Amino acid sequence: MNRIQEIMSKMNISNDMGDLSLKKPGKITKPSNKCIYNECDGSGMIHYRREDGTEAMTFCKCREQRQLLNSIKTARIPKEYHHKSLEDFNVNHYQSKDAIKHAKYAQKVASGFIKSFETMNDMGQGLYIYSKTKGTGKTLLSIIIIYELMMKYQINPLYISVVNILSELKNTFHQKEVNSYDIIRSLTEADILVMDDLGVEKTTDWVEEILTQILDERMMDNKPTIITSNMPITELDRKYPSGRIKSRVEKMTFPIPMPEESVRSTLSKQENDKVAKLFFEDE
Repeated sequence: MNRIQEIMSKMNISNDMGDLSLKKPGKITKPSNKCIYNECDGSGMIHYRREDGTEAMTFCKCREQRQLLNSIKTARIPKEYHHKSLEDFNVNHYQSKDAIKHAKYAQKVASGFIKSFETMNDMGQGLYIYSKTKGTGKTLLSIIIIYELMMKYQINPLYISVVNILSELKNTFHQKEVNSYDIIRSLTEADILVMDDLGVEKTTDWVEEILTQILDERMMDNKPTIITSNMPITELDRKYPSGRIKSRVEKMTFPIPMPEESVRSTLSKQENDKVAKLFFEDE
């Protein structure tokens, strides 16, 4: 019997607790810095005594935070994108009027998708976020969406680049610990899947077959998929000549054209300017 079970077994049993009138009500658990709120001992549970002298357990606020961190880890969200929300998608980071216009449109569609997710989920409807220019915010927006969904609907999303999907599957050819079936299953069973950078991989018949299988199974199970790419849907046939990828993406996703402007370059310049000020602030 573990400690929690032992405590629970004593709840409301006065015979084993001595003179309850001598025991003051309040928290029994000693706070520890293992808890980010310094409320529990790091276990995520708080042991306390009631007014009537009986003991009980309650969840600490850090438990929810720990569960969120575990969910982020399971979703494979890159560290640089942790805790990103729609507020972090700043349209003012773009320079031209046309880019700002496209960014506002993308932000509005993303917000609507999040608000209407229960309907989108029932329809198996996802998003196709694309631009030919690198660094326009495609990955950021896709991860913001699944992070917001994770917070609001407690879903289990999964983020992975197409290149990594193929790399992990190829690695199973030489490994016994992990098999390709388990990887494919994790991709097809995720509540919502982000397939990042579709189109940058080298295309072969095997690649097209794998991607078609993933999209097929998600489409049949009505599971939403978010795809980012460097090409519009209309050009997918050039990359995948069988036509199977294009037809499935058209059916499964709503297209979001991103600004053709690298916001990454703008933000990098701003960061470098900040660093430069630190280096030369005494001059």
